[in-house]
Amino acid sequence: MNGLHDAWLIGTHAGIYTDAGQDGWQRLGGYQFAINGIDRKHGRVLAATGSGVWEVRKDRWIQRHDETLTEVMDVMVAGDSIIAASAYGIAYGRTEPSQATRWQWLSDSLPVNQRFTNTILSLGGTGQLVGTEGGLLVHDGSGQFQPTEITDGIRDLVRFGTRYLAATDSGIWTSEEGLLWQKGSVDDGSFALAATGDLALAGTEDGVLTSKDGDHWQAARLAGMRVCAVEISGADPDHWCAGGVPGGLWISKDGGRCWQDVPQIPNEVEVIRAPEANRS
Repeated sequence: MNGLHDAWLIGTHAGIYTDAGQDGWQRLGGYQFAINGIDRKHGRVLAATGSGVWEVRKDRWIQRHDETLTEVMDVMVAGDSIIAASAYGIAYGRTEPSQATRWQWLSDSLPVNQRFTNTILSLGGTGQLVGTEGGLLVHDGSGQFQPTEITDGIRDLVRFGTRYLAATDSGIWTSEEGLLWQKGSVDDGSFALAATGDLALAGTEDGVLTSKDGDHWQAARLAGMRVCAVEISGADPDHWCAGGVPGGLWISKDGGRCWQDVPQIPNEVEVIRAPEANRS
């Protein structure tokens, strides 16, 4: 472990912040990159930034990209490999004993709008859901992509129990297996999703929504704020975080009834990760 598995991580337009307890929220390291995505698995923390992929540790940041990989929108730890979603497509990276990471591009055959990838989510095994500006694709893990019926821009993806949710420019969609999708009750654009247990949150142009089934949603305050990041504590389902663009970080500890802003993080917030040790 690198010491960050039990910390809240807040990705902003000026770096990553973490909760330092009595010392409040502090920026992690000296880098102030715009953070688009964070993944944390198997003791590793990876950050997707406009300047590439970085492995984040408490004492330093390690470059994992090469000169071909920029404008990274999301990143995923996949065993001993890295999957990066960028404005130019999907790339697989493997870190060698020398610590150099070698990258292979997989989506060069797709149209331009389907290469522009905003978010990725594991389907289990070697497959992934791939959310692009040209809709949602299913990748089989070997370079083959299958389109789904969602053709709008995809902003976020999450596993919710046995189902999958997709936040899109036309609202929130649900699926049982990732191939066939059904539109839910939200028709407006959605930017972010989070889920744990029987609770899901969505960040929208007009605040936070909450759902118990993924199909029916109701408002949970912060109306008027463009919420581009949401997260739920795995240890306490009433402890929520939301990030505004603009608006900074907001925290609720009573299931969304009351919210408090965090003055130490006034920057635009794009991604939030709850402590991994608390995830269910």
